[in-house]
Amino acid sequence: SLEKAAIDAGVIPDIRNVTLSGAFERQSDLGEDRFCAVGNDQRGYQVGMIAVFGPDSKCEGLGEAQRNGETVRITLNSKEVCSFTATFDGVELRFSGDMPESCASYCSPRAGFNGVSFYLVGEGDEVARSTRGRHIESLCPSR
Repeated sequence: SLEKAAIDAGVIPDIRNVTLSGAFERQSDLGEDRFCAVGNDQRGYQVGMIAVFGPDSKCEGLGEAQRNGETVRITLNSKEVCSFTATFDGVELRFSGDMPESCASYCSPRAGFNGVSFYLVGEGDEVARSTRGRHIESLCPSR
């Protein structure tokens, strides 16, 4: 298949051989969005994330995730419980445009996690632990 050929050539990652563990970022005119995950597919992941919409507007939260292939089930639990499904192709982590209302508890007015995406910039728990938030100092702290 074309996908297998691209994987064999190293053009795209083989999702079976990647892990969510690491640091993710996305730059925009409004700021730098960050996501991090510590753990593995067997035990699950501790995650943290921030989406920035200018100097005063943001969403920021902590929680956990389970990955099954390209599907990542994320549950934020540092405020109201907010559960949603994201997709991860080994390079980009993409959130749905349709998020539960409870996710608003992590956001300032007019901000949201809807449709946010992040790119893997560093693999592994150690890199993930260096991910900083705005009001949450470490988005993936050591336990």
